[in-house]
Amino acid sequence: MPDWKEFIEWAGVLAAESGGRKALRRRWESLRSLAAEIASKIPPKEIEALLGKPLKALDPEQNDLKALVAYAVGKGIVKDAGSLRAALDADMQADPLYFLAAHSGKTFGEKYAPLIASFWLMSDGDAWIKKKSTDFYDVGWLPKEFKGEEIRIEVKASSEYPAFLFQQIRHSRLSGGNAPDYDLLLCLGVSAGALEWWAIPAGDLDKFAETEKSPMDRIVITRHHGKRRPIWNDEYGYSDEGWFRTDPNTRNVLRECACNASDRLRSMILAMFRR
Repeated sequence: MPDWKEFIEWAGVLAAESGGRKALRRRWESLRSLAAEIASKIPPKEIEALLGKPLKALDPEQNDLKALVAYAVGKGIVKDAGSLRAALDADMQADPLYFLAAHSGKTFGEKYAPLIASFWLMSDGDAWIKKKSTDFYDVGWLPKEFKGEEIRIEVKASSEYPAFLFQQIRHSRLSGGNAPDYDLLLCLGVSAGALEWWAIPAGDLDKFAETEKSPMDRIVITRHHGKRRPIWNDEYGYSDEGWFRTDPNTRNVLRECACNASDRLRSMILAMFRR
């Protein structure tokens, strides 16, 4: 029978493997650089005796590199006691979204993606209304420039950098009514240190989806799970969902909808809907 010590070792292996989605993990570039400089001044056997593992196995997520720097400061190998804090601050600036790695995909998509969108879109005088999960879109945005007119936004998010996968894209007429259910599909690609956006007016979705009339060189949105046959206009009406992945071809097709500079996202979307 296994004992508690074996269980602790087993749990430690799981912890090492559960660092969250890779694109959302901090890169620790500043801390790694500082630790490498220090390691060149300390014998490898001394490092292994101190931390219980060789230099190449030191993991910043396990605080190994922090411990090494702290040890070097205590020994006088590092003269600047603030170097560790400076490295940690630099890494935080480089990868501010690392905390998302600890959250489920559902929390990421339903809670944080709309919050990130509101940060970059909202201005004084705007209104931002988060809709219920039973509604046909996620957010109602009322920019002050539009004097009470709402832009209805369906938000999708992915952290599968660089080929972000946006799933369960609903047609804007899924409800079957005469009017569209939403105005804009806003897709957010997230890594620990960067954001990418694709803002697609709902009326343009069919230009990029595999419908019976779509030119093949423009198709990027296919049936959910990648099944290749026309979507949204079949015998069941607007009942299907689509998806797309930002591979090089898709990035090229959707280049006019892309926005890598988040501070330009607001003006880009307002230009799409300005009367």
